[in-house]
Amino acid sequence: MRQNVKPQKILTVFDDLVAETAEVLSTLADWGHSGVRPDQYNHDVVADEVMLRGLHKAGFQVLSEESGLTGEGDVIVVVDPVDGSTNAARELPWYAASLCAVDAQGPVVADVVNFATGDRYRAVRGQGAESEQLQLGSSGCRVLSEALVAVSGLPPEHGGWAQYRCYGAAALDLCAVATGSFDAYVDVARGSHVWDYLGALLVCQEVGVPVVDGLGRDLMILTGEERSPVAAATPELLEQVYAMQARW
Repeated sequence: MRQNVKPQKILTVFDDLVAETAEVLSTLADWGHSGVRPDQYNHDVVADEVMLRGLHKAGFQVLSEESGLTGEGDVIVVVDPVDGSTNAARELPWYAASLCAVDAQGPVVADVVNFATGDRYRAVRGQGAESEQLQLGSSGCRVLSEALVAVSGLPPEHGGWAQYRCYGAAALDLCAVATGSFDAYVDVARGSHVWDYLGALLVCQEVGVPVVDGLGRDLMILTGEERSPVAAATPELLEQVYAMQARW
């Protein structure tokens, strides 16, 4: 099935699916582990079922953290049904749905939504990014010693920042760099997958926030390989954060 990529129609599909998933999750009684994998929760499975059903019906292939690559279609939607699953299980309000449509040229449409707060980030390639709840734009920070840096994983030493935070949901952490809430983000653990960061990557790119892999690899992959996203408010700060991660 060959699809004509129409960003607004894709965003409508994404918005509807996120709303449906949120409604289903609002009635979920058991937010514990699924018993299938050590790091998987019941809400991951439930959210994935809703997302897969809707995305397949809309004619997309789907690459999901929970179920791999399924379906048919020229456009692939990379989805993390619940990014920050442990936060969700512990009722910490920092967990999100992250969806990103990918065509032959790469990421084209992204939708990242914080389930707990309703904060939403949308992006369309070449057309910018938007949030109805938050103002988009980097902090403009250029110096690591003045920066508030979000991390994934335990830093082995002080990185030279002003302060750091570990919130536990890469999609939202990266989007927070696009709003200026964080000055930078670094995957200390070097263990991110494409579904963790791709939606937020497009948001950052459309806002003008540079994002690279800490080892210089391509972030646009459609496999289960791990990557190490590094983002910063400015190119000057990115250079310093990149060098900091390289030391580790």
